[in-house]
Amino acid sequence: MILRVFLLALTLSIATPAAWAQRPTKSVPKLATSFFTTYSYLSYSILDKGTSPEPMAAQGVGGTLTLRPNGTYQKRLTLSANGGVMNFDQDGRFTFTGDRISFSYTDKKGQPRTDQGRFQLRNGLLTLTIDGYPAGNKSIYTLRQQ
Repeated sequence: MILRVFLLALTLSIATPAAWAQRPTKSVPKLATSFFTTYSYLSYSILDKGTSPEPMAAQGVGGTLTLRPNGTYQKRLTLSANGGVMNFDQDGRFTFTGDRISFSYTDKKGQPRTDQGRFQLRNGLLTLTIDGYPAGNKSIYTLRQQ
């Protein structure tokens, strides 16, 4: 009886690697390590479907977004208009799957928040399209690798 159990275990241990190798796997796109870098904001637009069917561009866009390989990020976005400057600073964590990205952070009131959307990196330009509220509204950021 013990010999039979031993042979069964041995057979399973030998067959398992082959069975695992033949299993279908999901293809997860890999990003070049150059994805994890600092970007400069080039533009920021808001699509508010209640106001206009076209995105409205913000003026005086500047600042940086740093995406680190450990999943942390630092956002330093500035908007200058009418002689004033508004700063939008965030430090948090990001995750991505396929072309979807999420940014999790604590807002100025100390509440946890998560912004989600899509990203595209092409020729050193990163485009982030973040879902807004109500559904259908979006924030669109264009950044360049530094």
